[in-house]
Amino acid sequence: MSRSDDTFARKVIAGACAGGVLLCLALLAMQVFGSMPSPKPGSAMLLRWSPFRPPDSYSVGPSATSGFMILMAPAAALWGFSVHMRCSDAQIRHCLKGVALLVGLWMLDVLIKYRCPINSPQLIAFLWYLYYVPMTFIPLLCLLCALRAAALDARPWAVFLRRVAWATSAAIIALVLTNGMHLQVFSVDISRSDWQEAYIYNWGYWLAVAVYAAEYLGFFALLFAASRRRLHGVIALLVMTAVPFVAYCLMYALRNELAIKTNFSLNYSLIVVMLLELALDLGLLPSYSWYGEAFSRLPLDLKVVDRDGSVAFATNSAGPVPAPVFDLTLRVAQSRTHDRVTRFRTSAIPHTLFKVYGVSGGAALLGEDVALLDERRRVLTARQERLRRSNEVLRHESGVRRELWRLESEERLLSSIEGSISDKVSHMRELLAALPKGSEADERAQRRDMLTEVKLLVAYCKRKGALVLSERSNPEFDRDRLQLVFNETASDLRSIGVDCAAVVNLDGELPSAVVSVLYDCLYDVASVALFAVDPILMLFVSGDERHVEMRAALDVAQMDAARLEAAAASLREDLKGSRGTLSLELSPTSLNAAIRMPVGDAARGGGGDK
Repeated sequence: MSRSDDTFARKVIAGACAGGVLLCLALLAMQVFGSMPSPKPGSAMLLRWSPFRPPDSYSVGPSATSGFMILMAPAAALWGFSVHMRCSDAQIRHCLKGVALLVGLWMLDVLIKYRCPINSPQLIAFLWYLYYVPMTFIPLLCLLCALRAAALDARPWAVFLRRVAWATSAAIIALVLTNGMHLQVFSVDISRSDWQEAYIYNWGYWLAVAVYAAEYLGFFALLFAASRRRLHGVIALLVMTAVPFVAYCLMYALRNELAIKTNFSLNYSLIVVMLLELALDLGLLPSYSWYGEAFSRLPLDLKVVDRDGSVAFATNSAGPVPAPVFDLTLRVAQSRTHDRVTRFRTSAIPHTLFKVYGVSGGAALLGEDVALLDERRRVLTARQERLRRSNEVLRHESGVRRELWRLESEERLLSSIEGSISDKVSHMRELLAALPKGSEADERAQRRDMLTEVKLLVAYCKRKGALVLSERSNPEFDRDRLQLVFNETASDLRSIGVDCAAVVNLDGELPSAVVSVLYDCLYDVASVALFAVDPILMLFVSGDERHVEMRAALDVAQMDAARLEAAAASLREDLKGSRGTLSLELSPTSLNAAIRMPVGDAARGGGGDK
């Protein structure tokens, strides 16, 4: 603790003692003044027992318990100060100090009423009504203490109950203090000389008593619900102490002669303070002897170090502090910074996390045992490493599978391409193997024709392979793309001496499989034109959403009839595996073919010709 904090505590104690001394002196002065001899007859203020009191004068005699009340007021103040030093909960502490203040003011009110000579019945009645201010607020404060001790004060129903209790208490006090106007609490005629004994309880009084009883019942019930099982016997002790007091209060309310002769205010205050003190001492309400004891009982490894390096407070659970940790804590204490928390660890205590908080006058060092967290971190790190290795294996396995799938896909694609052009490749090999070796004109002409056919076969294989690849990557052909394919074929035919033109008029797109069949049919017609004299080939492709049609018109000056028949057979063979139809017109100098195919899935079915 710093020197300024210690000075403040001393000032608080000195102020409380000075206040208690002044209160004792004031009460003693009132006692002396109230015990003065009776004034002479005819004076304005006469004591009740004076034989010279005129009939119209009024005063109050001294109470036999005035000395106890004089002691009770400073005792309540000292008890309130002890509560301030012992109670660890701020809200309960404020409520208990409020009880102590109300008890002291109540004793002061009683002493003024009975020890000061007063001639005004209205003032005496008002002092009597003021009794009900502490009588109303003390049970309310007890109920609030129990709510807080039970940790129920933040519940919505508890907040509503607290507001209702405050409003009810305020209404009762207002009703009592204004009794002289409506007489709904006490029916009393203050014009009578014996009005302090001759009064009747009305409904307002019984309402107040019912509220007090309900609040005290709530106090005991909440303490019983909030306490641990081992403290239930303690509450039974409190109840046993309170039962005689309840009987005494009931006798006083019923105007029992024995109870009426006692000092109810003093007895009430003593019993309430005693019950609250028992609740504090027995652990029903949070209480410690001093803040140092409260600090030492904290279940934490916590120390408070001042700027000089000495340990001001330490909990019972606090362990030894390594020198580097203590040096860093001292630097934080001397830096006077309160807006940040310094966290660090040291190898001297491997499983402890140290936190240094800057506080007024020094620094607080908190050590947290993180062995469980370290173990969990170690387990999680090992698990993360295993998962990382598993991910590497899975990633490598996935890469191998993707590469294998790619190779298999390429192999299937290559097999598909080879299957589509295998017969043409075999024919090219046969042609190349059968090329004439001689240099005669007939042999050169035959060799040129065979190489031209090989060139056409090479162009066919190139286009056919591209169509097979298109089925995997881009299977749909629109008008522009199909026009490009047919224009390239027409250009290849023109390069070998066949006049050719192609026109494409499509509204939609064609599948690659349909285009592949059309291209096979185009090659069959082109193979006839290759060996004809002065060939002219016209191609026209049209279609809609359901069908596509290709018309091929070949006009020649002369052509081989055997090749013409072979081309017709090839056309029929090309359409054999699809639902396409063939319309064919043959003559010695012309070939007109119309191939019509459905657009969509290449459903298998028999082809036909007309």
